[in-house]
Amino acid sequence: MTEIEKVKGEIKMLEKKLALLEEMEKHKSPAEEAYKRCYGEYPSGTPSENARWDAFLRGYQSTQPHAVPVDEPDWYDEVEHDEKDNPPYHITDEVVNRLIKQHQAQKLYNMARDELGYSFDCCDEFVDLVERWLPKEQSAAGSQNVDTELLVDGFNHCLEKIKGMLR
Repeated sequence: MTEIEKVKGEIKMLEKKLALLEEMEKHKSPAEEAYKRCYGEYPSGTPSENARWDAFLRGYQSTQPHAVPVDEPDWYDEVEHDEKDNPPYHITDEVVNRLIKQHQAQKLYNMARDELGYSFDCCDEFVDLVERWLPKEQSAAGSQNVDTELLVDGFNHCLEKIKGMLR
């Protein structure tokens, strides 16, 4: 094989890898879709860069039954693979729906409706009342104490989490 043929082969392989990466970028994994349903946005960065995405992904994966490989798509055999490559796995809609249902069941609005039998209007009024009852966010503006700033950030983060669990 000549040097030119080797380079052409490498270029062809790189083009296939590029096409695969572009295709993968268009599609979100079931875990990413579940994350979006819970948080209203797709995760940013890698799990090692994003603690919330990492925690969500670990929890999501722990709920999965033993993953069963699916048939590889047509392009799978065209791309070089090494021993470290993992084949794609199929995650059923049933699992995603179960996770969403578990997340929704934790919302105060849904608990009042499902467990107490409150009407939709009553749930809205109840959750509105709780939102007004919660304390306001704090500010560490002007503080030069790092501990105070961290405490205020923690308080505000906790308040944000509580508000997120209302609806």
